[in-house]
Amino acid sequence: MTNSRSHGAVVLSLSLLLLSACATEETMTGGGSTPSSSAAMKASAQAYDSLQSCLARIQSGGTAGTRQLAEEGCQRDEALRQSIAGNATAKSGNRAAAGAAGDSLEACMARIPKDGSVGQRMLAEESCQRDQANRR
Repeated sequence: MTNSRSHGAVVLSLSLLLLSACATEETMTGGGSTPSSSAAMKASAQAYDSLQSCLARIQSGGTAGTRQLAEEGCQRDEALRQSIAGNATAKSGNRAAAGAAGDSLEACMARIPKDGSVGQRMLAEESCQRDQANRR
């Protein structure tokens, strides 16, 4: 009995993997036509789109259980994406990116952690100075 359950779980997992691979391939190929540069940009934007895009790629021909698992996967992936994006936004705040045009040498040097090793601080200082020199 446990053997049939594990077999069923393997079959279900492989089915979901195949379903996601087909959906990804369809998104990347754009339905078989050669996309122009703007269409390629749209396809890549759709690949990173939110939950609605993921849900739209679920095939309606599958069983209710397969659709439910795919929907749960989309929701889990979206929650993970949101948590990562939220952490990045919270950590970066409104600071300029390192090496960005709005970044000053002083601001770059101030971001270097004081608890880093001597070598880490030296490399970070050299990076700040290099970025400043490249902007001139």
